[in-house]
Amino acid sequence: MLATATLKQLWRNEYFQTGVSVALVVIIVFGFWFGIQAALNTPYPALAVASGSMLPTLNVGDLIIVQGTPPQQINAQYMTGDIIVFRSPSRPEELIVHRAVRMELRDGVYWFYTHGDNNPSGEETFSQDYYIGKVVGRIPYVGNFSLFTHSMGNSYLLVVLIIIIAVIILMFPFTSGNENKPKEERKLFGKITLRMIYVLVLNGLLISIAVFSLIGALTFWQVGAQPPENVTIRGMYTDIQFHESFKQSHNNITGILLSQGFLTYTINTINCVASDGIHEATRLGVTTFSWAQAAIVVLLVFDIWELARFIRKRKRETVRNESLKPI
Repeated sequence: MLATATLKQLWRNEYFQTGVSVALVVIIVFGFWFGIQAALNTPYPALAVASGSMLPTLNVGDLIIVQGTPPQQINAQYMTGDIIVFRSPSRPEELIVHRAVRMELRDGVYWFYTHGDNNPSGEETFSQDYYIGKVVGRIPYVGNFSLFTHSMGNSYLLVVLIIIIAVIILMFPFTSGNENKPKEERKLFGKITLRMIYVLVLNGLLISIAVFSLIGALTFWQVGAQPPENVTIRGMYTDIQFHESFKQSHNNITGILLSQGFLTYTINTINCVASDGIHEATRLGVTTFSWAQAAIVVLLVFDIWELARFIRKRKRETVRNESLKPI
């Protein structure tokens, strides 16, 4: 009984609850990371694109999702081949992402020939020992943070941010200390409450994310790029315009094919593959996470939840007022 009472008293401690919550977050994050490694069958399930060799298919700062597919299942074609990740034969510590254009089976070992969509010439040749997996999806924008934190001089920034966030969480416990006291919404100006401000700000943020993810563009200096350079992140339609304008002698795009799914879209390109400008072929893009669709879904769910909460609150107030009326 004494031990049970002590545990209950310890659990009521605000800082103990906060510490347990932080520990659970850490366990969930690491569990998710190792879980996705097992699910995708690769130690590198997510990588940030650091160079423009695969433009316009992959942009610097894209986070690519990699699956450890067996080598014999890779599709190797010049225009429609799988985009794969492999170790550089000359520098095994360096990871490269290019499109598989040819494959050969030599003495029971698969050999890959790869080419960057934006490279004018040249192919890499390597055995399956250097192969890691194929790209099955991409998430725009978020890889830029990884590139920045892993660049020289910034590798400790992520650790510092985690420590600061942990300290802030520990300084502000989740509970109020008086759970029996009825909670009243804090009013700022007349009938405007703090929650109303919170709802309006979150709505504005989600709408801004959706608009930017459709038509926005932002150029900034990315020190983590290889080599460091100005990088532009683009919304879906802005990216389509970039694809259409990507006309080079070795990579002349003449048309765009856009396909959309739930929370995803894919930009395929029609490329001129002959100097006479007559022969064309479709180059397959990569299934891309749609931030715009995600923001709209979250916005709808959040607003419906808030509306239901408001209706429930009004009903409770009506019932309470009716009970207080004199008979």
